[in-house]
Amino acid sequence: MPENPLAGLFAEAERQLAICNACRYCEGYCAVFPALELRRTLTEGDITHLADLCHDCRDCYTACMYAPPHEFAVDPAALFSAVRRDTYDRYLPRLPAGRMATIALTAAGALAVLAACAFAVPGSSRVPGSPYRVIGYPALLAAAGLAIAWGIALTGWAAVRYWRDTGGRCTLAGLAAAAAAAAALRNLRGGGADCCYPGDDPSPWRRRLHHLVAGGFGLCAASTVAAAVSQDFLGDPPPYPVLSAPVLLGVLGGAGLAAGCGGLLVLRHRSDSSRTDGLMSSRDLSLLLALLVLAVTGLLTLVLRDTGAFAPLLVIHLGAVVACFAIAPYTKFVHVIYRFLALVQDRSEISGQGRAPML
Repeated sequence: MPENPLAGLFAEAERQLAICNACRYCEGYCAVFPALELRRTLTEGDITHLADLCHDCRDCYTACMYAPPHEFAVDPAALFSAVRRDTYDRYLPRLPAGRMATIALTAAGALAVLAACAFAVPGSSRVPGSPYRVIGYPALLAAAGLAIAWGIALTGWAAVRYWRDTGGRCTLAGLAAAAAAAAALRNLRGGGADCCYPGDDPSPWRRRLHHLVAGGFGLCAASTVAAAVSQDFLGDPPPYPVLSAPVLLGVLGGAGLAAGCGGLLVLRHRSDSSRTDGLMSSRDLSLLLALLVLAVTGLLTLVLRDTGAFAPLLVIHLGAVVACFAIAPYTKFVHVIYRFLALVQDRSEISGQGRAPML
């Protein structure tokens, strides 16, 4: 059998975490270290679980007396970043092309589907500002539906494999506690004083900007649902007035998404790149830029919907949406799924032992 390419990475993780488990100085910093203490021996599944339970606040790095240049070279933040990158790829179906080639081919295929659907079903509306002047509703529904179904299927496949390998367990109390922890981004608070990011001093800005991104994305999704209800159930097709649920939710969501991504890009530029895995860092950048493009093009289609720029902007925006959903499983977007599953398992372990979770 071929040698496991991750064996060296997990061996290094086991070495560093053995030192952490003996020291326990960072016990109160986040959920990782209490979870580590429950495990006398570490399997690859355990290390994968701990890596996703880590939210990369980096407080343990700045506090660690054994961090580089100490000979022990303990750096959980960079270590867990590398583990996450490799395991994310491992849980996806194996494809003949490389990761970047797969992303490019998937995105190109998604855009080709959108173009074919638009050509086959031309716009059916003559109302200014209506997206159906550019592309017919059935074509738009087919293109977006295929991309979303593809993304959900691949992500579901990976999540099932991840859950199996990490020995996932779930209780109702654990599920509720995990949802609360995820909504509050509790693990980004480190030891209670927020992330040591972008420098060595604690700062709340990374957590706040993450809230803007997550909230903005959620509001954009709610805007799409509101538009679907208005059109398909209330018989009111677009375009919608500014003071309507689809537009207000979309504007707030797009603005929050753009502000959050822009702010995180600024913090990223100021941060020390040596404290994370280089390839994972490039995925962080790609995700932020993709979300920023979605937000900005979405807002521009609203602002310019009564001008000649509306049609090309709408095509760019819809193409970006379809491509992003299609390639989502191969990007860092899946960290949302893996980290939530890690939180569910952690909170279920806690509730099973009758212990209170860290605040």
